[in-house]
Amino acid sequence: MAIINTLKKCLDSPYLFVDKEASNRIGSLMATAADRLEAAANIHTTGQGDPADVSFLSYEAMFSCLRALVYNKGYREAGLRCLMLACEDLYVRPGLLDVEFIHQFERCQGLKLKPDESLAAASRFVKRTIELLSQ
Repeated sequence: MAIINTLKKCLDSPYLFVDKEASNRIGSLMATAADRLEAAANIHTTGQGDPADVSFLSYEAMFSCLRALVYNKGYREAGLRCLMLACEDLYVRPGLLDVEFIHQFERCQGLKLKPDESLAAASRFVKRTIELLSQ
C-alpha cells in the first residue's frame, strides 16, 4: 500500500471515511477526555501512582480530543495517521488550531514529555477543543 500522507489519500483508503453519525459520538469522547485529564491531574497532584500514568492518561485525553474534532467535521477514522492528517487539514491549515497541539500530542504519545508537561499540554488541548466545538 502507498504511503498515506494527504487527506485525499486517507479518504481513498479504508482509514478515514465520511460518517453522518460521527458527531453523535462527540459527547462521549469529550467525557472520556475530561475523565482522563482528571485522573492524570489526581495522580500528579497526590503523587500516588506511577508518574508515567500521568503521561499515558494525558495522551488518552488528547487522543479523544483529536477524534472529537475530526468527528465534528463528519469523519471517522480507522487509523491514527489519517486521524492526525484530517485534524491538520481541517483545523491546522485553516488556522483554527495551532500545529503545536499536534506536536505535543505526538511527543506525549512517544513519552517524550515529562508528566507535568504532558498534563499541561492535555489541559490546553481539552480547553481548545471545547472552544472549537462550541463555535
